[in-house]
Amino acid sequence: MRLIFIAVTALLFACSIEDPSVAEFDLERIRLSGDAPFEAYFEKPEPYTHADIQADLFYAMGNGDTMKISVCEFETATLAKAFFYNSDNIEEKTELLIGNDRRRYIRHGRRIFIFSYKFSISENASILDSIIQFTRRFPAADTSAGFHNFSLENSRADEDISVQRKYFLGVEAPFSMIVRRYRDTNFTWACAQSSGEVSEKDWEKYKVEWQRSVYDSDKSALISRLSNGTVIAVYGDLNETRMREVFNEFQRLVK
Repeated sequence: MRLIFIAVTALLFACSIEDPSVAEFDLERIRLSGDAPFEAYFEKPEPYTHADIQADLFYAMGNGDTMKISVCEFETATLAKAFFYNSDNIEEKTELLIGNDRRRYIRHGRRIFIFSYKFSISENASILDSIIQFTRRFPAADTSAGFHNFSLENSRADEDISVQRKYFLGVEAPFSMIVRRYRDTNFTWACAQSSGEVSEKDWEKYKVEWQRSVYDSDKSALISRLSNGTVIAVYGDLNETRMREVFNEFQRLVK
């Protein structure tokens, strides 16, 4: 059985931007074993992924089985990473399903690749090695804002980064916030920034509701929209002086 992934066509890389959306790809040109997928289409992302776009490709394998590859694309690499932070803190895993099926998850850049296949395919080491090569043929410019890389002075960052969607600080939010927790010898707190630019309209809508919440009255959080459209917040176990210091430092890092 000759089952080898071949290179994704150079068409994927011909685009002038560093990391084009998968929505611009011609799915029929993404080939496996020399043949186009017998089914390839875009669909609404699975709810549990929280992805922005999902493309599904189905390949008929030489032994009669089918391999399904779902390409789940996120706005940034940080949001893609959050999928794994919420899934046992790993960036590659294999699930064993009923009937000897396998599902393998791999993150590459801002995309999660979900490979679904039969056990008979999983026995073929060359195919599994080729899965890695398949993912790396997609552009993977890191479009994140660098939030997950910095550490605030005199503090320790926790390992996990989480994403809060729909609600933030107890208030319905029309944007997603990426959250990381910090601590020093005296305090624990969280820093958060929006996953992308937030429009003034969405910010004003959120701010009005937030100002009505308890977080405004007890001063346990500071939140603002920066000139570049990024919403940032600091909240947690901090006194007023330390809260302002952390917020100012965080603001300088995000600008």
